[in-house]
Amino acid sequence: MQLKLKTDYGLRVLLYLARQAQGAADWRAVDPVSSETVAQAFAISKEHIVKVVQALARHGWVTTRAGRGGGLQLAADPDTIDVGDVVTALEGRDGVLDCVAEPGVCVLEPGCRLRRLLIEAESAFYDTLTGTSVGALASVRGRRGGLLNLDLN
Repeated sequence: MQLKLKTDYGLRVLLYLARQAQGAADWRAVDPVSSETVAQAFAISKEHIVKVVQALARHGWVTTRAGRGGGLQLAADPDTIDVGDVVTALEGRDGVLDCVAEPGVCVLEPGCRLRRLLIEAESAFYDTLTGTSVGALASVRGRRGGLLNLDLN
């Protein structure tokens, strides 16, 4: 199973904003950051980030403001943003094969044991992601690597 680029970038944006908020007394008090700044931090095109940010805003995880002093900010406490929810919202849960969502597309249904196995595997994948917050992932424990590679200035 491979996640869409939109999901990858969406998680990166949330991690960036959560990491930026960690030093603040209140995550709501963190200054907005431009989409361009986030794009540069990850070496991603600004156009991709803007599209992803729009999706994140629709789901209520970030807010955006245009103009001078604008940018993007977390709209929710990073400790309440569940990674499983983000991946489900950005990916959708359509199944790893067409037959998972629509059993009628395959002549092996009803009764295909492969379909059942794939449903269980997909559920295990999402169950693993569920219960972990973006805030927990953004928490830096080591001295280097991971989010410490980013320049948050």
